[in-house]
Amino acid sequence: MAKITFIGGGSAKFVSGLVRDLFTFETLRDSRIALMDINSERMERSARLIRKMIADLKLPATVETTTDQARALHGADYVIVTVMVGGFKHYESDGAIPVKYGVLPTVGDTIGPGAVMRLIRTAPVVQEIVRNLKRTAPNAWVFNYTNPMAMITWMFLASGHEQTVGLCHSIQGSYRQIADFLGIPPDEVVYTAGGINHIDFYLTITHRGQDLYPRLLAKKAEILAKHPDLRVKFELLESLGAWPAEGQHHQTEYYPWFRKTRQMGERDYAVETMWGYHFDKRINGELDAIVENQIAGREAISYTRSHEFGAWMIDSIQTDTQRLVYGNVRNRGLIENLPPQAVVEVPCHVDACGVRPCRVGALPLPLAAVMTPHILLHEMAIQATLNKDRRMIRQAIQADPMTGAVLTVPQIRQLTDELMDANAEYMHDWPRA
Repeated sequence: MAKITFIGGGSAKFVSGLVRDLFTFETLRDSRIALMDINSERMERSARLIRKMIADLKLPATVETTTDQARALHGADYVIVTVMVGGFKHYESDGAIPVKYGVLPTVGDTIGPGAVMRLIRTAPVVQEIVRNLKRTAPNAWVFNYTNPMAMITWMFLASGHEQTVGLCHSIQGSYRQIADFLGIPPDEVVYTAGGINHIDFYLTITHRGQDLYPRLLAKKAEILAKHPDLRVKFELLESLGAWPAEGQHHQTEYYPWFRKTRQMGERDYAVETMWGYHFDKRINGELDAIVENQIAGREAISYTRSHEFGAWMIDSIQTDTQRLVYGNVRNRGLIENLPPQAVVEVPCHVDACGVRPCRVGALPLPLAAVMTPHILLHEMAIQATLNKDRRMIRQAIQADPMTGAVLTVPQIRQLTDELMDANAEYMHDWPRA
């Protein structure tokens, strides 16, 4: 019987999906699910849904809830982290304040000014988790789903918990879009991907030994006629030589080329400014309603296993079933032309021995060139957060490619100071600078 703890157990989106996935594996049907959240109302809703699943499936699993993080982590075998510190209030300010200065994020949760603020807010939670794990569950595997993915995973590693893997869903999902465009069964597509989270690319993608990129480019006009927001991905394929795995809504905010003006980002590339905030706020309410309907029996619960890696990895470790997944881990030469201290997203073998990352080798130089500035931003933001260094926070944000494309250094300082003022409750013990 495995104890699986969710930190951020009130998340309707992640908890309901991941627990459902767990219950699709025979060996995990007796799991002890522990939910922890500071919002007890949302957490109890998640617990009611899990109890409904347990009753419907007649499982021996159990679920418990607590607002005490240490209690939730005590004796955990696996920890799934799905927190959003600061909630939608700060999700909004993370985007709205940069927009005021002309920096136009589409999501802003992974990189750029807003992501650095998310790191600052979330780091104390990460450090508390690591302290509690050292005392009560030092061998637990931590699967981080929290953004900014690379930076939060890096913070876990820097805080001393090595058995940490960051998990996303872009690589195992986006290739299916290519298969659909080309009329190919997804299961027949073979690919290798690599990079850093959300700035990762399909290095190779083939069908029966044939490179799919020429076929994809040949259908560019036809595809863009139906999906104009994919223009950014086609431009990246043409200019960098590979198709990005992460969705198009993120892509325009990672580079200095696409969002110099609002008109450029929204008209030319068809991606709304602050799309992520508006989408997530809407979908969060919809998901809450779906969960309430499922609890009441007015809506059926689907028990179809998703493509999220978390449950697959837990089953692999529990049963010694080898699987290949993509995870965010410390580089250490896995991608040889990216900094060794970086957190990179690479193929990983999973079995009873744990998670073993695979070496990718050297990336094509155009890809390494667009990733490296983000990695150095990650490192500066991590060091600044650990040392409570406001000056280095400004330096991290000024290294962001999209921010630097539209603002001067004095403007970036003013933007950063306003963001730090908006997050003053999370920086009250940081020295003024």
